[in-house]
Amino acid sequence: MTPPGGVGPAAGLDGSPAVVRPPGRAISVGLAASSVVVIVLTAWAAGRWWAVSHQIDLVRWFNHPPQPVATLLAAGNPLLRPVPLALLVIVLLGWALTAAGRSARWEVGRAAVLAFVFAEALDQVLKHVVHQPRPLTVIPGLDMHGYPKDPLGHAYPSAHTAVAVAVVSAVWPWIGRPQRVVGVVTALLVGLNRIYIGAHWPIDVLGGAAVGLLAGSICWLIAARWPIRDHQGWRRSPPTPTH
Repeated sequence: MTPPGGVGPAAGLDGSPAVVRPPGRAISVGLAASSVVVIVLTAWAAGRWWAVSHQIDLVRWFNHPPQPVATLLAAGNPLLRPVPLALLVIVLLGWALTAAGRSARWEVGRAAVLAFVFAEALDQVLKHVVHQPRPLTVIPGLDMHGYPKDPLGHAYPSAHTAVAVAVVSAVWPWIGRPQRVVGVVTALLVGLNRIYIGAHWPIDVLGGAAVGLLAGSICWLIAARWPIRDHQGWRRSPPTPTH
């Protein structure tokens, strides 16, 4: 039995895992269109001089936040550096693949790869179009909080945020509630950490999240149009009655 809206795992009538479909076309297209609007607006704003002046105080607040925010951001900071973050992503993706059903594992794998590619490609295009400087090059005295190297390239949008949101949203239909909760928390922490270390402006994180949701919605459309079937077919046959 497929859950309402085709989202989320469920059991079949025979007790076997049912095929889980991505959200419907209307939802996917609606999310994609909304994301494009946010990307256009934030990209336009990020290229204006007043975008920097209006975010300086907020970046300084995140760079040296009061308690208990400072403790929370400092605690998560070591896990969000390049190598630990890569290992964390591998562990979380492995968890999602393990928890998914047989057919869903292929959907999760394809969605994660495509989401990464789409988000990274769009991110690089926008960086070359907007040319926004990073806070570290504009605001003197920012603390990188132990980040191993100066972030390279332009600021808008946040590639880390874009990829994190893209992967989480892309695999969303085929993972359970525990993986969803951990995925959302991880993506949120990634975005906040990028402001915390002075690598991005808040508008970069917002734009990156929109890029991620756009990539995720495209993955939903692809999965709906070209579903992956296991060797037993798209739908499981009912059990043969015994006499």
